[in-house]
Amino acid sequence: MPNEVFIYDAIRVPTGKKGGYYKNILSEDLVAFLIDALLERNGNFAKGITEVVLGNSIGTLGNMSRYAGLKSYLGKDLRASTVDLQCGGTYQSLRFAKSLISSGEATKVIAGGMESNSLMPTRVYNKNDPRYINNSHVKVANFAPISQYDLLESAEKLATKYGVGKSEMTEWALQSHLKAVKYSRLPIYRQYVIPFSAKAIIDQTIKENLTIAMLERLSKNSLIDRTNTADYHDGAGILLLSNAQDDQVRPLCKILDIEIIGIDPDQSPEGCVIAAEKLLYKNGIGLAEIDFFEINESFACKPIAFAKHFDLPLGNINTLGGNLSMGHPYAASGVINLMNLISTLKLNKKKYGLVSAGIAGGFGAAVLIENVF
Repeated sequence: MPNEVFIYDAIRVPTGKKGGYYKNILSEDLVAFLIDALLERNGNFAKGITEVVLGNSIGTLGNMSRYAGLKSYLGKDLRASTVDLQCGGTYQSLRFAKSLISSGEATKVIAGGMESNSLMPTRVYNKNDPRYINNSHVKVANFAPISQYDLLESAEKLATKYGVGKSEMTEWALQSHLKAVKYSRLPIYRQYVIPFSAKAIIDQTIKENLTIAMLERLSKNSLIDRTNTADYHDGAGILLLSNAQDDQVRPLCKILDIEIIGIDPDQSPEGCVIAAEKLLYKNGIGLAEIDFFEINESFACKPIAFAKHFDLPLGNINTLGGNLSMGHPYAASGVINLMNLISTLKLNKKKYGLVSAGIAGGFGAAVLIENVF
């Protein structure tokens, strides 16, 4: 029988803007800082970590997880690997870590993600590559050879399909910031978000005095624009997974299941809906059994479309804010979403939560967790 897998700890650094908090800081250094903090705060329970699996999509090249591990107190004996599922990096790393523990290959594994838009290397396709164009820089990966639309166009398709209007997305963006402001002032925020420096105390991306009028002034004629789309961010976060039982340490939650499904790349934003649907069906769980939902906010239309598809009250989704306010550091975004969901369940003393994301390249990811009281 497979081992049950629990998340015992979850920490991240405050998200930074591109060119902000971490403009000169390697994301590997952020991870090493978090690993050492995790080791210190978990004492003897943290002994026996044998593996680190982290997501990254625009890295500084090489096996960044190994680099981070070598800079931490875990040292050279650690097995470390870096995976790329774009903004689904955390979910894939979580899936791999859970599999290692479920199978008995490991008992304690660190999963998570890291990203630095500030230090993304300048890249140019080789002249022999058919995608090469006049030595121009590659700013966005070619996610899929069959895709007809970029992510903005795909998000617009999603909004149109579910009748999500511009004003709805503007209001959602505003509420994301207002909720995040309140959350950042709670003790539970400090439990999971660890200041990296005297300046990096809370997410640099949270706007305390944002108003509808300010968003409308920045708005463009297009349905999807910068007011309802996550910007470019830096960040890192890690999760400690284990099946070990320890009377001195209680887990945060149990991971019930993880679903990652391939879909049409032009439907990427809708992956949050498709993956959640499959996960619930596979586990025989009805929507009424899920207390709270956390939907990745790379676009404001995603959580709103999710609510409309499943006929859910908006108040049950992203109750503490989301990526529009806290940042969307691609592969590390899933850690933000999971932490928010765990916090929501703890604060409300509820049992079940589901986090879901639509992922560039044509994937949907969903994770079902059970709060441990």
